Amino acid sequence: MPDFEYQGVDRAGKRVNGVLSATSDGELRMMLRAQGVRPTKISKRGAVSSPTSVTITRMLRKTAPDSRGYALSLKQKLLFTRQLQLMISSGIPLVQGLEILADQSSDPLIRRMLEELKDKVSQGSFFWESLATYPRTFSKIYIALIRAGETSGSLDIVLKRLTRYLEDAERIRKMVVGALTYPVIVFLIGLGVMTAMLVFVIPKFEEMLRASKTELPAITAAVVGASHFVSENWIALFGVLGFAVFALNRFVKTHEGKAVLDRFLFTMPLFGTLVQKGAIAAFTRTLQTLLGAGVNLVDAVDIARTTVDNVVISDEIAKIRGEVEAGKSLSAVISGMTVFPKMATQMISVGEVTGNLDKMLEKVADFYEAEVESVVGQMGRVIEPLILVVLGGLVAGMLLAMYMPMFQMAGGAGG
Repeated sequence: MPDFEYQGVDRAGKRVNGVLSATSDGELRMMLRAQGVRPTKISKRGAVSSPTSVTITRMLRKTAPDSRGYALSLKQKLLFTRQLQLMISSGIPLVQGLEILADQSSDPLIRRMLEELKDKVSQGSFFWESLATYPRTFSKIYIALIRAGETSGSLDIVLKRLTRYLEDAERIRKMVVGALTYPVIVFLIGLGVMTAMLVFVIPKFEEMLRASKTELPAITAAVVGASHFVSENWIALFGVLGFAVFALNRFVKTHEGKAVLDRFLFTMPLFGTLVQKGAIAAFTRTLQTLLGAGVNLVDAVDIARTTVDNVVISDEIAKIRGEVEAGKSLSAVISGMTVFPKMATQMISVGEVTGNLDKMLEKVADFYEAEVESVVGQMGRVIEPLILVVLGGLVAGMLLAMYMPMFQMAGGAGG
């Protein structure tokens, strides 16, 4: 068997090197992985160095496997995590579990991704390291938790934590989408009804009124003018509306545009409360999950920040890492931030004092997730009748404006 020289990093983060005999560099990677060593350089004695797992990871990132269409939805990621956790907890080896999931997948792109993951792991790469080559699919928290699970030998427990984390995220997403879908549908239907009235109904009334040679009241003339404007310029109006939606969509996708939108939403009634409580719930849930898996507080704060989708709150959380690294407690840092409610600060302080920070963070997350559900329910109860009243009032106003001359004619005839 040939001898291979290797360099790597052990589980403690120390650099190690040595010489081992193996039939191939793939077998050597498996041997090193069993010893808890991640190889960074492998070369056969007397031969040119061959790329190792780190080099391969960099090469894979350059080829951007995600660009070929790899992207799991939240629901797909939850299913993958749950199934993998069941297999690992049942004693099925990781490589075999990935192979089974690949065989069961009906999506060719997902199957290919799982097969690539299986190949990388079977060649000696760590599972977290393999997942990191798909940054569009697996988030920082996902990779960090898998890394913590592999390092501590508790991958099944970490996958179970991830499953619950993703289940909570999916539940909140469905709840918000469900609460906002009905008002949006009602608004679009109402807008369609108003447009149809201006284009088709109002002109019929106008013909009747013109034939009677009745002088139109100011409000009726305004409605008729609006009808003419919409009927004569509907193509331009749709074009302007489409362009405005397109431009706004492009703008909010930029960093500056998203910051403007986030600050606007943060100051709005109900929406601001929803954004704040949703961000606190996401941050504390992520932080609790990471700390429970053994990730240190500084790194956990940095990763948890990426789950907050509001610039105002994310910028505040960005200040936490430096303060914590300087030796301050988490509760002391966030107590000076207006985006964190006092209740959250007090509960985190109690968790730090009692040494149960992760458990207290879980209680904070549970509380604010319940608050998000309450706010979403209030939004539904407020927005739906508000939209109905506004749209109903506009439609009724148009009809009243068209009937008003008829009432005047009837009154004149009676007099």
